[in-house]
Amino acid sequence: WFCSRSDENAIAGSVSYNCSFASVDCRLPAMAFSLCVQGLQEWFCSRSDEHATTHMVFPTASEGPVPLREAVEEPLLNYECMFMKTPLANSSYPALAFRLRHANPGTLKSSLAAALAEHPFLAGRIRGKTVALTADGVPFTVVSSKEPSAPELVRELDLLRFADFRSPRHVKRGLEPLLTVKLTRFADGSAVLVMCRSHALLDGTSGWAFLHDWARLARGGGWRSSRHPSREDDVEGQKASATGRNSEALRAALPDEKCLQELSQELLGKRLVANSWKTLAISAVFPVVAPVYDFLWLRGITGELDRPRVYFSNDELARIKSAATPEAGSSGDGWVSTQEALTAYLLLTIGRAVLPPASRGRVAAVFLLDARKAIGLGPQDLLGSGLVFVKVSFDGLLQMTLAEVATVLHERCKTGTSAETLSKRWRLVAGAADIGSEFDAMMDAMPKRREHDISLMLNNQSKRQLPDFGSDASGGQVQGVVSNVGPTLWLPAEDGIQVLLDPTILRVTKSRKTRRTALAALRSEIPVATSIDTKQCADPTEFSESFAPRGA
Repeated sequence: WFCSRSDENAIAGSVSYNCSFASVDCRLPAMAFSLCVQGLQEWFCSRSDEHATTHMVFPTASEGPVPLREAVEEPLLNYECMFMKTPLANSSYPALAFRLRHANPGTLKSSLAAALAEHPFLAGRIRGKTVALTADGVPFTVVSSKEPSAPELVRELDLLRFADFRSPRHVKRGLEPLLTVKLTRFADGSAVLVMCRSHALLDGTSGWAFLHDWARLARGGGWRSSRHPSREDDVEGQKASATGRNSEALRAALPDEKCLQELSQELLGKRLVANSWKTLAISAVFPVVAPVYDFLWLRGITGELDRPRVYFSNDELARIKSAATPEAGSSGDGWVSTQEALTAYLLLTIGRAVLPPASRGRVAAVFLLDARKAIGLGPQDLLGSGLVFVKVSFDGLLQMTLAEVATVLHERCKTGTSAETLSKRWRLVAGAADIGSEFDAMMDAMPKRREHDISLMLNNQSKRQLPDFGSDASGGQVQGVVSNVGPTLWLPAEDGIQVLLDPTILRVTKSRKTRRTALAALRSEIPVATSIDTKQCADPTEFSESFAPRGA
């Protein structure tokens, strides 16, 4: 109501939902309230200068996999189901938004249908803890705006206008789709394309993989025939193709009770308790708090969609890395990655700007890493929970140089991010989720205010290549990207990267003035240009192996 705009109006096409998955019980009043809230949002937040139509896109293609001979269902991991409990602010149904120079809705729709034929589960629905290939489709909304041009820089807050978010709780009940697409076209032909997806089935790696498959088909690319069985009697192959998951490898990676407790003793120093009070308390609070918080979040009131954005060019990254590389004869192997260098720069620059001189400089750096390779999965395997959290802690930040901070990060990440350690950490959290103790296992890697003076939680997506939907006659060429996933997010940008800073690292700023000082220092303290050795120049491909020892 308070965020309504009198100059807005939206017209949506009819969309039918299969409600047979929802149980009509005591949850019905909550569902009715949520639907009323959704209706009020559409009424008050409409725009008169826009016309919107919504159509369902179904998996269709002239070529592709053998049709399934029987209904397919795939159980989700309890680790994945966790994302259907949390509010939208926790990236439970995140968005990826792209600015396009030009967009062809027809090509984007037809190529999406072909991409869904490659990944038919994304057109299905979730039933509790199982995803079913129901072919209910994906809503594709096209909005025609009378504004002259799409914004050159799409902000996070703009996602509230351009994205089609859905309730994670409704996704769990089969009332909402696993995927939504919204295309907003402007008078000059430019557009904003946004894909939202359920984190229960698509994490960051899976989401980007699907986008690139969609873009390949939009450019006129053919089927990846290796993904699909050619024989009708290969039922297991058909199921694996339909789900896009390596179920055998996932089952093999899950620990039994004895192995889980051994992992807990090794990594946490304690035994896990089944259905711990912490997990039960969080599970009880989320259903009550999440709808209310989502209501506020969708109106931009909570502040999560207003993260400061800092841009670093490739030249600036090269200068930061050169200053962060230890001199010959120093401790360590004399090398750091660009990611380690920039992480060190963020911690040291903000720490010097806001921490008192007498501070112990206790640092916690938490990295969100993909464990697929460590547990025997490929990059194309769909998974909602392929991530693990790795924490590096040390003291004395204010007494260290940039090179010393980067070296500490590099040396401690050698063992903490090895394939063996990533496998153990993923198996620990996935196994803990099976006994209702996932929050106990995950909280060990989270920074704690009483133990750290400054902390940074990093989700590095800057290594991702922007999808290419083809020329203007095809899907359209991508010119920029923004997303609401957290915590501190690195995204690719033209000739550099953009950093969206999460409140965890800015928590140490006690006032707006201190906050502005810290953000200004990130630009003013960039090392001056020197004769940089070509080996030290920032290479975008280096981010993909940023924590591997040199030569690995």
